Amino acid sequence: MSLPTLSFAVFLGVAVRLAACSVDKCASLGAQIPVPNSTILMYNYLLNGTTIDLPGTVESCGGPNLKANVTADLCRFVFTVTTSPSSEIQLEAWLPDSKTWNGRILATGNGGIGGCIDYATMQNGAGLGFASFGTNSGHNGSVGYEFFLDQPEVINDFGHRSIHVEAEVSKELAHQYYGARATKTYYAGCSTGGHQGFQNAHLHPKDFDGMLLGSPGIDWFRVVASKGIIARRIGWPHLNSSAYVRPEQWPAIVEAQIRELDSLDGVTDGIIDEPTKHRFNPESLVCGTDLLNSSLCLSPQQVESVRRAYEPIVSASGQIVYPAFELGSRTDVFSENQENGTAKLSYTIIEDFWRGAVFNNTYWTPENFNESDIDFAVSINPGRINTAEKDLSSFYHRGGKIITYHGRNDEAVTSALSEQFFTGVQATLNLTLQDMHSFYRLFFLPGMRHCSGGLGAWSIGNAQKYPYDKTLLDSTHNALIALVNWVENGTAPETIVGTKYENDLIGGNITAQRTYCSYPMVSRWDGIGDANLATSWECVL
Repeated sequence: MSLPTLSFAVFLGVAVRLAACSVDKCASLGAQIPVPNSTILMYNYLLNGTTIDLPGTVESCGGPNLKANVTADLCRFVFTVTTSPSSEIQLEAWLPDSKTWNGRILATGNGGIGGCIDYATMQNGAGLGFASFGTNSGHNGSVGYEFFLDQPEVINDFGHRSIHVEAEVSKELAHQYYGARATKTYYAGCSTGGHQGFQNAHLHPKDFDGMLLGSPGIDWFRVVASKGIIARRIGWPHLNSSAYVRPEQWPAIVEAQIRELDSLDGVTDGIIDEPTKHRFNPESLVCGTDLLNSSLCLSPQQVESVRRAYEPIVSASGQIVYPAFELGSRTDVFSENQENGTAKLSYTIIEDFWRGAVFNNTYWTPENFNESDIDFAVSINPGRINTAEKDLSSFYHRGGKIITYHGRNDEAVTSALSEQFFTGVQATLNLTLQDMHSFYRLFFLPGMRHCSGGLGAWSIGNAQKYPYDKTLLDSTHNALIALVNWVENGTAPETIVGTKYENDLIGGNITAQRTYCSYPMVSRWDGIGDANLATSWECVL
């Protein structure tokens, strides 16, 4: 027996009634948002394909001319939640219509010192049917120290509280809007967002069922501080000293590293696949060897500065506390350190956070920054940001899943940190590798920079990149979909295929693909096939 065919007029009438219902539901919930201690700032019903202005966005977050693309028929809420008598966080919710909601929640994190809602991941999430959420982590803007001065509760929001509040609020708001509980709750974040995810899995293991964590800044204080320590090692702020290595010399230094080490992985592609396994002797670049011209070659004092730049960071007590900066990565985070001939770090997070949150001193400057400043920050731990995340036992025992990815050309968070953290979690939980792989998978992407970009086949549906390639929305090519498949179907991702697009325009002409492997397996060219094809790469120990 066949079902009766609806006429176009009847179909259109049903569609109009459904849309009107969604508009009414959005308005009803927006008028009295059912979240304790909340204040609604804006709500509106938006159609798929609409471009919306975000005029209230501060400059450091892309404003005031920032726009976002609506990726489903949805209800958008913007609201604040009071977290203490002196602090609040701003949240944004994009709730697709019931007919397109996939029953899941996707929460997002931040980068740097927070302050910016991750619209890119929210757009992708809503387009896939997730009820998608973002937070400013308690302050507006990713540059500045003022919002931390004399504001311990604001520091707490950024340090450890905002993602947990986001998780709790997202579940309640989705329940009220859809009339049903979400089947699963996911989280995606990169850089600081990766750190926030691991921290949340440690502190609040019931918040999320699956987490996609990119380039995670796990040991956050030392991740940030490393840029200042290395700048001092290369002679900053004494720009006229014989030991100071000038910004224009660094691209030639990195190019020499790649020239020497690139082909050791079997493929000459401008990428050092495993930079942690190699050492580089800067003496080869001293003036007189003719490897660099007279304007770029190194003096003996500069040779020593470069050597020190690639050494790990040691605490004031003599312990190695942070891995070495990795060969073949861009150095601008510590080498772009002057402005019009005056010493000035371009990496502003050190000055902003140490001035505002660590020392609470408007006049503090990083010119004398050293290891004792790191030790002090770790000892007082403002905002509990450096909570020890290696004990993930509760998250593991409740069946949570983590996929983390890290580019081997990451200039902001050294990729060796992810390797050390993985083995640290394994030791803390006393698990076999098989047990670790039952809940935590790590993928290294040679040639990827911080969170995205670079010479390698870096696109795996990375958080913070919009839009997704609609032709590769599957668990083989998209890490978020792989995570959902693992959480809900029990299929762990053994490999993920990364894609390189011409001019890095996602969805455009594909120039290369590569198969990436779950650590400790590594991706190796088979020595036979076209190195630009994923099928020519295999996983080996």
